[in-house]
Amino acid sequence: MLHTAHEIGQEIGVTIGETMAAHLPNPQAAAQRRGLDIRWMRLKYNIPGILIATLVTWGDNSLAEAMARSLAEGGPLALLGWPLMAFLVLGLVMVTPLGGALGGVLMEAIRAVLQGLGRLIGRFWRVQYTGYLLRLIVAVVAWSVAIALLRLIGRAVILFLTGA
Repeated sequence: MLHTAHEIGQEIGVTIGETMAAHLPNPQAAAQRRGLDIRWMRLKYNIPGILIATLVTWGDNSLAEAMARSLAEGGPLALLGWPLMAFLVLGLVMVTPLGGALGGVLMEAIRAVLQGLGRLIGRFWRVQYTGYLLRLIVAVVAWSVAIALLRLIGRAVILFLTGA
């Protein structure tokens, strides 16, 4: 009897708590009305991402500098060069007489590996710590590309304006 009374008391407490929580104001409501809600900026990923992209050096260059140099030397498709080369080689293999069957097998193997990697990354993305690290890696790469493009555009504008 004491046990059921305790359970009934817990249920009443949960009901009261849910009712009170339903009537509490949203803590971000005032900021949203004034246009000050900055959650869309995802600062917990972007601030470390910018710092890592600009400050971490590898071989005396930051990631943004290395990417800018790669884009300047290789053109706008420089970042797609190796994956594009792999698909071109696979396409050439598929053109040969025996390559059609071999290419089909390779495509199925590549598709299976990519699907497995996609599922694995999806699982890691949902886990708290590994998900944060993956989002941070995405932010670092995105900021590195953005900084590299801004740097190249800035140089082109300066060269155009000065004529040097």
